[in-house]
Amino acid sequence: MAIDIQQRIHSDEVQTKKAGTPVVLAGWAQDAKSIGKIAFIKLRDRFGTVQITAFPENKQFEEVAKLHRESVIIVSGKVQESKLKSGAKEVILDSFEILSAAEPKLPIEFLGKAETDLSKRLDWRFLDLRNPKNLAIFKVRAEVARALREFFTNDGFIEMHTPKIVGAGAEGGATLFTLDYFGKPAYLAQSQQVYKQMMNIAGFEKVFEIGPSFRAEKSHTVRHLTEFSHIDVEFSFIKDEDDIFKLQERLIVHVLEQVSKNCKQELEMLGVKIEIPKLPFPRITYADGLTLLNKEKIDAKEIGQEEEAKLGELIKKKYKTDFFFITKMPTKDVKFYCMIDGKTARYGDLEFRGSEISSGGQREHRYEMLIKQIKEQGLKPKDFEYYTTPFKYGVPPHGGFGMGLDRLTQLILNLPNVREAVLFPRDTERLIP
Repeated sequence: MAIDIQQRIHSDEVQTKKAGTPVVLAGWAQDAKSIGKIAFIKLRDRFGTVQITAFPENKQFEEVAKLHRESVIIVSGKVQESKLKSGAKEVILDSFEILSAAEPKLPIEFLGKAETDLSKRLDWRFLDLRNPKNLAIFKVRAEVARALREFFTNDGFIEMHTPKIVGAGAEGGATLFTLDYFGKPAYLAQSQQVYKQMMNIAGFEKVFEIGPSFRAEKSHTVRHLTEFSHIDVEFSFIKDEDDIFKLQERLIVHVLEQVSKNCKQELEMLGVKIEIPKLPFPRITYADGLTLLNKEKIDAKEIGQEEEAKLGELIKKKYKTDFFFITKMPTKDVKFYCMIDGKTARYGDLEFRGSEISSGGQREHRYEMLIKQIKEQGLKPKDFEYYTTPFKYGVPPHGGFGMGLDRLTQLILNLPNVREAVLFPRDTERLIP
């Protein structure tokens, strides 16, 4: 390589250089063409694009137009003020080298020149991700994850990393992925539920994890995946489920504030404007939610996905917010480990734009009540000894929630499909790339 790659700067830095400054750039040849006595390369890197201009006296003038789109090149040249409509500076070409040539025909169009089906885009995901809008999505997602960790760390939580190969399921056997573990049956973790409760029993008091969870659900929707990034949270010495809700709403406000502050360019590119919600978020009981829907002449006997969406519209109209909690879940709809008050549980869902983004509440910490609730659900206590045994040895009142990072990112950015917010999504059909 004749051009010194260690001298490389990024495309956005060109705009800070004075005319005549020698520079070295490297990236992808997004486009290359010759028009009469002038040739152009549109060079792209992770920070944007810059125009490289060549004139006939350049020895490589004729080679410019022969460049295959998306070839990786390194360029040396001098910065020059240009007459581009954008007012951006350009680079006058001295020389360039092809570091890796792309084939002449690309399998998909990923820059909006033609509409490409999402399924085909995912087949060629490494190309699809070259679209600057996709880069913007994952910069925002990275900021969401950073802000989550910042919030929990500042709030005194300990980050945990729990096993993903487990001996029993936390959410029931129907959605477990089974695998062979040295001749014994094992499963991919559905959540960190068991472990985060164990850590509270151990006295860690406040824990969180952001890691993968797996659900063998044959869902074909725009918001479900078989592998997803799970934000799992648990903390001790709570009064009731409202302590869980208060933490979540503070968390959401912090994340949105940070994304709004640190991702201005990305949000502008994606056409997204973030509104910071006011605290507290509205709370509506499950029963009152049904009543509200029925008043709108919607015959709702339970709150499912369609009812959530309609309820979101009604709450938005009344409270001017996209966020609200559905509280006091019916006992029949919750797991045996939830704390129950008669016909309702101390549990709730956080809704965002008419879609559930988290579920949680207060757990039952009393051993005798756990056994009772297991029996009441027609289950055998012996089958759950792996879970219940620690509750014999002193457990503080505690609770927590689980939230999907993928869906949260999807809804923040108004993406039509959760797969757009995941680098390499896994669903019922997709196992590669």
